Amino acid sequence: MLEVLSHFRGITVEIGGDTTGLSKALSGVNKEIRNTQSQLKDVNKLLKLDPTNTTLLAQKQELLKSAVGETKNKLTQLKSVQDQMDAGLKNGSVTQQQYDAWRREIIETEQELKNLGKE
Repeated sequence: MLEVLSHFRGITVEIGGDTTGLSKALSGVNKEIRNTQSQLKDVNKLLKLDPTNTTLLAQKQELLKSAVGETKNKLTQLKSVQDQMDAGLKNGSVTQQQYDAWRREIIETEQELKNLGKE
């Protein structure tokens, strides 16, 4: 994911009224997602040792809910710049490589959301 974000360097977009670099705008969301995934991984390890622990099961549900919300937020941010990315591709301020990386990031985020729904 971090490799993909390097393709966004130099792309300036407006998200929520703020004009900022796309990679910078997504960095906060990605940090939250990584933190939640790390906690979820820890809880899953502990659940393998004690699958009936209700405290761990409750934590897992809360973390999954949080992960879904954070991933939806990222997807919303990525999709919110659709018009800007299309215009940038047309006027040359966004390269085809950057545009394709942005599209792949959307697809990857949608897949993550589907996978979270399966847990």
